[in-house]
Amino acid sequence: MRIPLKVLPVLAAALAVLAAALVVSSWSTANAPPGTPSSPSRVTVRPAGEAGDGVVVALGRIEPASRVLRLAGPTGNDPGRIAELAVTEGQHVTRGQVLAVFDTELRLAAALAEAEANAALKKAQLAQKLAELDNSEKSLAASVEQQAAERDRAQWELDRYDHLKKFGMYTDPALIDKRLALLSANRRLDASKLALERIQVRDAGGLRLEEAVAYAELAAALATVDRARADHAQSRLCAPIDGMILRLHARRGQQLGSDGFAEMGDVSTMMVRTEVFEADIAGVVVGQPVAITSRSFDGSLHGTVDRVGKAVGTQSIIREDPAAVLDSRVVEVFIRLDAGSSARVTNLTNLQVRVAIERAVAATGASYRQSSRAD
Repeated sequence: MRIPLKVLPVLAAALAVLAAALVVSSWSTANAPPGTPSSPSRVTVRPAGEAGDGVVVALGRIEPASRVLRLAGPTGNDPGRIAELAVTEGQHVTRGQVLAVFDTELRLAAALAEAEANAALKKAQLAQKLAELDNSEKSLAASVEQQAAERDRAQWELDRYDHLKKFGMYTDPALIDKRLALLSANRRLDASKLALERIQVRDAGGLRLEEAVAYAELAAALATVDRARADHAQSRLCAPIDGMILRLHARRGQQLGSDGFAEMGDVSTMMVRTEVFEADIAGVVVGQPVAITSRSFDGSLHGTVDRVGKAVGTQSIIREDPAAVLDSRVVEVFIRLDAGSSARVTNLTNLQVRVAIERAVAATGASYRQSSRAD
């Protein structure tokens, strides 16, 4: 498109005016005196918060007072797959309630029944052994008494024959028979005594040896029952506390992965876990009032500082500002919400919030003194 000749002078004049304006603007900016306000620029702020004179501001996350529990499944070479799923997300459960049953339940139940049957057998064998030992001990004691009586009779016969031999009534062979009879009676008595002593021997615990063996076999069988019962318990996943199922990570027919079975927590009392910049932690003490805000709810929540962490760590709650520092050093502070605020955020676990903690008076005064000394 051709520009008319009469328009060219006007266009040239406009371009000249624009160039002059740009030169003047550049000269004014370069020669502006110190302290002259300039256009706002992006600055990097402390990621844990922007502490004011009377308040410490930080980022936090809403959690149940019990913390979020990640429920793991059975371990071992054959953990099994979920055969029955008994809960859904958002369901309230009680401690000990069955949440899921794995397909290993039937096999482990059979192993438990076998172990219990074996333990019952060992228990019956123990009772039988005790009865046998008692009867044997009584029988051997009676045998000892009988052998002692026979020995005494043989001794009496020998003495009588020896006395009558002096009057010539018996010969030496007859006397020899009585001596052999006495020797035989003594041997039988010694054998009975040894048998009785053997059955009466006690171990360090005061049990007869065969009795101790039977008790040990029963203890081993009972230990096997305990192990089988523990294995069977792993085939059923139960709730460790009263609470709500927040998120399920597995479904029926699946084998549990690294995320476990589910996440749950006691949402009857909610709290806020916040991360306070290490330079601001001196202004935070237990009992200080706290206000919590978020774009996810109207108004603010209220609570108090319940506990202050004992160690400095790295930041895990990140602000949305891409220019924020990500490697700051922070201290965890736990804030307990009041009943009304807790009820409002029951279903907002892990929601990121902004926390404003009222500075402790002593800490505020100390910061003022430090500031005046620095000036």
